[in-house]
This record gives sequence, structure tokens and C-alpha cells, in this order.
Amino acid sequence: MKNTLRMAVLTVITLASSLAMADTGSKGSSSKDAVADEALAVPDILFCRPVGLAGCALGFTAFVVTSPFTAMAECVDESWDTLVVTPGEWTFVRSLGDFGDGK
Repeated sequence: MKNTLRMAVLTVITLASSLAMADTGSKGSSSKDAVADEALAVPDILFCRPVGLAGCALGFTAFVVTSPFTAMAECVDESWDTLVVTPGEWTFVRSLGDFGDGK
């Protein structure tokens, strides 16, 4: 059991390290910005993406539960964008290590 857990952790670290060292392909950014994004890639893939995936699941669940009420208020599209699309874009679309902190 301990060996299986140890191998799983080492596999995740190895995969995350190889992704973090990959070329980010940032266009027009200075080398200082590229280094900062690469430094944030490992925490992003290990912690933030799984949290974003959980946020997607919770957002979709909240959308399903609240959809009768948003239908009565005629704001289903706005609810869908807020609860499902926004967490989905944050999790799956944004670049690795890019947190949009106003750069």
C-alpha cells in the first residue's frame, strides 16, 4: 500500500516536472514574465487545476439545482456562464501557470 502511494506521488511529480519544463510558447512576453509563468506551472498543475475541476463539478451541480429558479427569472444563460463556463475556462482553457494577475 505504501509503495503504491509512493509510486503514484512520484509519477505525478515526474509528469508535473516535465510539463513545467516544457516551452510555454509565450508570445511577446519578456523573459522575466516567462520565468515567472514557468515557476507557477508546477503548483498550477498539482493544486489549482484539480481545484478548478472540482469547481466545475460543483458549478454544474449548482446550475442543475438552481435552473428552475433561474428559468423563472429568465436568466438561465447568465447562470450557465457564471456557474459552468467561467470555471471551465479557468480550468481547461487558460495557459499553464497563467493566473491573470494583471500583467
